[in-house]
Amino acid sequence: MGIDLPKCLLEISGKRLIDICIESLTKEGFRQFVFLVGHMHEHVMRHVGYGRKYGIEINYSIDPANVLGWGKGKALKHALQNNAINRSMRSIIVFPDDIIMEDGIYSAFLAQHLRAVRRHGVLASTVLVAETEYPYGVATVKGNGIISNFTEKPLIEKPTSTGVYALEPGVYDIIDEQIDLDEPGPVEFESAVFPMLAKKQKLFGFFIPTNKWLPINTLKEYEHATKVLIIKNQTLHKDNYPI
Repeated sequence: MGIDLPKCLLEISGKRLIDICIESLTKEGFRQFVFLVGHMHEHVMRHVGYGRKYGIEINYSIDPANVLGWGKGKALKHALQNNAINRSMRSIIVFPDDIIMEDGIYSAFLAQHLRAVRRHGVLASTVLVAETEYPYGVATVKGNGIISNFTEKPLIEKPTSTGVYALEPGVYDIIDEQIDLDEPGPVEFESAVFPMLAKKQKLFGFFIPTNKWLPINTLKEYEHATKVLIIKNQTLHKDNYPI
């Protein structure tokens, strides 16, 4: 977007993305946070501090200074190695550059994850939406090259991960085994761990309505999320206005 700041510090509807994320979690009682930070981490640490203004506790795991673009997998393994993550505790992973638009989602997700752990012995869960918008126009083309149907940005009916995960401590051992910090290039946690868990039927999916997830990966998505939040805030203000 042409802004020399970590993505999580972008402002949307008067608030930083990271503040929206923290506030959503603290409303539901979460108090212990670990931030995995890398490039330009000093901006994040300056803004967030050690959690006093939010009423939370924060630990940091900072990627090595000579590394750029480790990927989430390497960042998680590094945090485990430097004891920023408590290996005896389950964790919820949230990326503060998307927005979940509903109170109580994280608590409901955790409750369903724990139920799946008891009933099915799962090791991890992910928050899903049932469909997602395909970012391009899609054409149906006849053999003679004539387009018989065209749909701009259709909704694709495939369960899509929102990037919110719950992990049991057993997943940390898998991270240790599957992710090599010396491997060249970034390693994504999802591609290194989730296919293995899915194959063993140890991965659970928790669905939320599609319109409750606002991914922010492009300027268009940023502008759309801004409009949605403005409308939401105006509605809240109207509902709370004394008659």
